[in-house]
Amino acid sequence: MIKGIYTAARALDARMRNLDIVANNLANVNTAGYKREVPFSEIIDQSGNVQIKQTSDFHSGELMQTSNPLDLALLGKGFFVVEGENGPEMTRNGKFSISSEGFLVNQQGFKVMGKSGAININKLDIDKQKDITVSNSGELKFGDQIVDNLLIVNPDHPQESARLSGENFAVGENGFNEAGVGDFQVKQGYVEESNVNPIKEMQDMIQLNSQYDSAHKMINYLDKSLDEANQIGKVI
Repeated sequence: MIKGIYTAARALDARMRNLDIVANNLANVNTAGYKREVPFSEIIDQSGNVQIKQTSDFHSGELMQTSNPLDLALLGKGFFVVEGENGPEMTRNGKFSISSEGFLVNQQGFKVMGKSGAININKLDIDKQKDITVSNSGELKFGDQIVDNLLIVNPDHPQESARLSGENFAVGENGFNEAGVGDFQVKQGYVEESNVNPIKEMQDMIQLNSQYDSAHKMINYLDKSLDEANQIGKVI
């Protein structure tokens, strides 16, 4: 009976964590470049040990046209790279802007990386009225002058890349490789929407709530049965 309580409690804990994941997915349904978190699952390895696995869904979201020249999206594989507080981070969120120092930055203020380092517009002695253009291959120009090429990368093992706050991912111990030109296309004036399907997430939440209630009722039933068994033992 105690083993039954333990099993039910473990199921309850798993449902609680998965409910948090689904709720976070729903909260980021409108976050550009957000990749859906897949709820925890238990996997039994070859030794018979139970392992908890949590992954991310890296399928692309739909592209939304914004006509903002600093909004960039990726078709195909690859991630933009930004310089985070603790090192490089990968992201599919291409909502960029120009900082007061002339750097191309994301919404968190992190510098967007090019093949030559952090991309900076002010380092060029050029007419500020000229347009910024970005080619499909990621070449960024200010007027006719080339500023840099966007650094687009592919992680060696995507599922081992730790999710950071928001929609970014850590590079991880295995690092990344520069994406090949045929792996991606940069679309200027577009952003990639979240790949979260709110209808599916709501369905998952309803199912998880039902499973949570069942596990909770089972714990209460087993706890009551154990208490009754103890009372009988005292009488005897």
